[in-house]
Amino acid sequence: MKLASGSNLITFVSFSLGFSGVLFGASAWNVLATYQAFDKAIANQFKLQNLSNKIIYFDEVLTMSARMYASTGDPKWKDRYNQFVPQLDSTIKQIIEQTPNTYNVNAKKTDAANLKLVDLETKSFQLVSQRKAPDAMKVLSGQEYESLKQIYAQGILDTRNAIQLETENSLSQYRQFLFQSLLLAGLSFPILVLTAIIIILQIRGYVQERDQAHLSLQELNQKLESRVEKRTEALKSANLEIMHLNDRLQEENLRMSSELELTRRLQQMILPRSEELEAIQDLDIAGFMEPSTEVGGDYYDVLHQNGRVKIGIGDVTGHGLESGVLMIMAQTAVRTLDALQETDPMRFLTALNTTMYENAQRMNSDKNMSLLLLDYYQGKLSIVGQHEEVIVVRSGGEIERIDTNDLGFPIGLEADISPFIMQAKITLELGDIIVLYTDGITEAENTNCQFYGLDRLCQTIKQHNQESAQFICDAIIRNLKDFIGMNRVYDDITLVVIKQLCC
Repeated sequence: MKLASGSNLITFVSFSLGFSGVLFGASAWNVLATYQAFDKAIANQFKLQNLSNKIIYFDEVLTMSARMYASTGDPKWKDRYNQFVPQLDSTIKQIIEQTPNTYNVNAKKTDAANLKLVDLETKSFQLVSQRKAPDAMKVLSGQEYESLKQIYAQGILDTRNAIQLETENSLSQYRQFLFQSLLLAGLSFPILVLTAIIIILQIRGYVQERDQAHLSLQELNQKLESRVEKRTEALKSANLEIMHLNDRLQEENLRMSSELELTRRLQQMILPRSEELEAIQDLDIAGFMEPSTEVGGDYYDVLHQNGRVKIGIGDVTGHGLESGVLMIMAQTAVRTLDALQETDPMRFLTALNTTMYENAQRMNSDKNMSLLLLDYYQGKLSIVGQHEEVIVVRSGGEIERIDTNDLGFPIGLEADISPFIMQAKITLELGDIIVLYTDGITEAENTNCQFYGLDRLCQTIKQHNQESAQFICDAIIRNLKDFIGMNRVYDDITLVVIKQLCC
C-alpha cells in the first residue's frame, strides 16, 4: 500500500478577505486535515522502521541459532531457529502489506538470497543430524553463505533506505502543504500560526524518536555481536578441551588394547600343546577354546605326571582383562599344586580355593570361578568341583550325565569351601568318552533365540562316538557354528573330549 501523500489533503484557496468566516473555516479544516494525515504518516513510517529493524534482528538470531546448533549439536538452538522463522516471515509480510511498491524494488534479490540461506541452514541441520557437525560449520561459515548474507543484508538496507527516502519525501510534501496553510492562516487569523508551531514540534519529536530508535538498534546490534563473540570464544575453548580429552581417550584405548592383547597371548600360550596330549598313552584327548572377546574367562588344562592325568575345566564370571588374569592365576595354581604331587582331590581343590580367594581379595575383585577337576589313573576317574554336567558316552552308545552341583562350590567366593567338596568316581572302559564343556556351548543362541542345549550336544557326541577325540571335538564345534549361523557369540566356548584307549 502506497504511503499517504497530498491526495488526502484538501487544497483550499480563499479569494476574498471579506469572506473571513469562510476562509477561517476552510483554513482551520485544511490545517486539521494536514495534521491528521501527517500524524498517520508518522505512525506508519515509525511502524515500518520498527518492522525493518525486527527483520534485521530476526535474521541475526536465525544465523546465530543455526551456527550454535552446528557447533554444539544442542537441539535447543534448532528449536530457537524454528521459533523465530515464522516471526521473520510474519514481519516481512507486514512490511510488504504496508509498502508493496517500495519492497518490490528489492524483493527479488532479497527473497532469492533468503531462500538460498534457508537451504544452506537446512543443509547444516541435516549434517548435524548425521553427526557431521564440522561440515555443518563449514556450510554456515563458507564463502557462499557469507555472500548470500551480504546480498540479503544489502537488500534489507536498500529497503530501509527506500522507506527512509519515501518518508523524507512525504515529510517534504507535508512541509509544503503546511507552508501554504500557514500562509493562508497568517493572512486570515493568528490561530493558523499556532497550529503550524504545533506541527513543527511534532516533526521534531518524530525525528528525535527516529534517531533514538536508530541508536537503540545500533546498541542492540553491538550487544548481539558481543554475545556472539563471547559464545564463539567459549565454543573454541570447549572444542579444544574436547580435542584434548579425545587424545587422552585414544592413548588410554591403545594402552588397554596392548594389555588385552598381551593377556590374550598369554592365555593361548598356556593351553595344552598337541604333543603333550599325544604323550598320554591311555587317553585320546582333544580340546578347543574360543573367547567371545579379546580376553576370555574360560579355563582348561591337561597335566600328566607319573601315569596320572589331571584335567581341569572352569569358567570365570564375566569377560575381559580381570577375568583373564584370574583364569591365568587358576592355571598357575593348579600346575603348582600338581607339581607338589598333591594327589588327594579334596585337599587339592581346598588349597586352590584358598589361593584364588586371597588373590581375589587382594585385587578387590568380586569375580569367582566354577571349576571341575578330573583325576585319572589306570581306568579310574575321580571328579571333584562344581561346574557344568559331565557327559559320559559309553562305547555302546549309552549316555550318562553326572551333575556336579553337589561336588563343590564356586572358587574364590568363600575363604573355606572344604565342607562343600564331595567326590564322584567312575570307571572307564575301552571306547568310553568323557566330554567337558562350558556354558558358552549349551547357551549359544541361533537367530531364533533358541539355545544349542545339552540334548543336542549329547546327540552330536553319540553320532560320532566311534571316531577319534579330535574328530568328535571338530564335529561338535562345526555343528555348533552351523546352529549359531550369523548370530553373535556372547560367551566363551571351551570343549574337552576324552576317549579311553585301553581296557
